[in-house]
Amino acid sequence: MGVHAFVIGLTCGAALLALWIMARYTEFGPRTLIWAAIHAVIACVALRLLPLVLDGIRSTGIPAVAYVEVFGAALPLFVYAFLTGGWVGRAALSLLRR
Repeated sequence: MGVHAFVIGLTCGAALLALWIMARYTEFGPRTLIWAAIHAVIACVALRLLPLVLDGIRSTGIPAVAYVEVFGAALPLFVYAFLTGGWVGRAALSLLRR
């Protein structure tokens, strides 16, 4: 498996995890569009800071640092980013139903 296929699998897995969280825990997350947008901004900032976080993890000298970077930093941030997208969509749909 190449790097590109792994990254595609990782992002698809993160999207599926976020979808499962939204389906399983329907009351979890913001209900207003303002708070959902705030979470989306936080997710964007966190994703922009991901290279700095990965550099910090690399400098610790942890054995098997690649796994910690991917499954301890990148995957949770991707799940949060997809989750905030779902929250924005849910909040927008709730405004249409009024």
